[in-house]
Parts: sequence; structure tokens; C-alpha cells
Amino acid sequence: APGVDMTPSKLAKAAKDALNGTATTVKVLSASEIKKEKMGLLEAVGKGASDKPRLIIMEYWGAGKPTAGAKKQAPIALIGKGMTFDSGGLNVKPAGAMHDMHLDMSGGAAMIGAMRAIAKLGLKQNVVAVVPAAENSISAESMRAGDIATAMNGTTVEIIHTDAEGRLVLADAMTYAEKHYQPRVMLDAATLTGAALVALGQHASAVMTKDQSLEDTLIALGEETGDLTWPLPLWDEYKQHLKSSRADIT
Repeated sequence: APGVDMTPSKLAKAAKDALNGTATTVKVLSASEIKKEKMGLLEAVGKGASDKPRLIIMEYWGAGKPTAGAKKQAPIALIGKGMTFDSGGLNVKPAGAMHDMHLDMSGGAAMIGAMRAIAKLGLKQNVVAVVPAAENSISAESMRAGDIATAMNGTTVEIIHTDAEGRLVLADAMTYAEKHYQPRVMLDAATLTGAALVALGQHASAVMTKDQSLEDTLIALGEETGDLTWPLPLWDEYKQHLKSSRADIT
């Protein structure tokens, strides 16, 4: 749907509608609740829009809700980027690159659809999904290049470019999933960067993980389903690009 018809609050409602009548429960955190959880990155990304950010949380306990210390019942966590429209923020995108940016919620939409499919199939698995929903808009309230925001886990982050918003909202969503669910594996999906298209074209999604077994599994499943994936490196040499003289990371 166009960005005007699918804002963060409307995406939250769409998630509830999609999962209505299934065994999946849906909870939505408002902007004030996001602030209370100290999710400063999600808050920073969405504060320039009139429709403020939401955090959509979906729970499915197909194997029974885990008891304390029951690692076998620990859920799989699915994290999906839910940017309902991405103007680029104050580092505005070129006009020709903005037209399709209502698609920047594709990762979040995929996870909502996955949760619906899991519930409809009645899988004997515990799965939770967290979708950070926001609009990266331009206003007097927007985050600025050079701002420093504090993540939910306490890490301070220097904003160098406001169009790098996806990794910010995903970081807080991952921390939320880790804090509240202690998942046995976490998978995130996002329209994160056009660099993946440069590397792989439109034939495959990029996989980035340091877990070799998980990488192999995702590649094999991609071959099986026709939804191809291919690995890109996560070398320690890249860490130098995250250095900041003003915050923990940039």
C-alpha cells in the first residue's frame, strides 16, 4: 500500500487484523511505551513523522510457553524492518530513489505473513516476531546528522547519515527480543541497503551471520524454496568503520 495508507499505526492494525482468529497474540507498544522501554534508536528514527513509531510484538507458543531455564522451548525470534515510508530523513534521498520507499516495510510485512502462516499451519514451534514500525520523515522534529541517540541496551550511537535508519530500528527490536524472550536463534529481514543489490542483483537475498551452521541452513532452505540467499562477510576488519570519537559507535 502507498505510504499514506500504511503508516506505523495502520501497520500495527493490519498486523492485528492479519492474525485475528489465530493462536498468535499481538501486542503493540505506543510511542510513550517505546520511550518507557528506553528504545532511543527507534524513537529517534520515527520522531519526525506525525504518526509516531510503534513496536509490533507477535507471540506464538506452538510448543508450549517455556518455563524458566527450559532452553529447548526457547523461541525462534523473527525481527522485521517496518519502515512504512523512508524519505531518507534530513539526508533526503534523490527524488528518483524515493518512489518505491513504501516498500521499506517489506521485512516487517514478511514477518507478519510468516507468523500468520505458522499459526495457520499449527506448527509445534515457539516463535515470536518483533516489528519496529516507523516513518523516516522530514520535519522540525526529525533526527539530525550528528545527533547521538541511546539504544535500548545503553549503547550510544552517533547518527552520521539519517538514511541509515533501518539498522537503528532493528537494533532496538533485537534488544527487546533478547530481553523479553531469550530466543535460541534470531533472524532479521530488512530492505537494509542497495549495496546488497549491487553485490547479488535481484536473484538472492544477502545473509550476514557469524554462525556457520545457521548460514548453511539458510542457504539450503533458500535452494529448497526458490527464495535464494547468499552469504556476505562479517569480518572484524569492518569494525573500524563503526568507530566514533563522540559515541560508542557510529
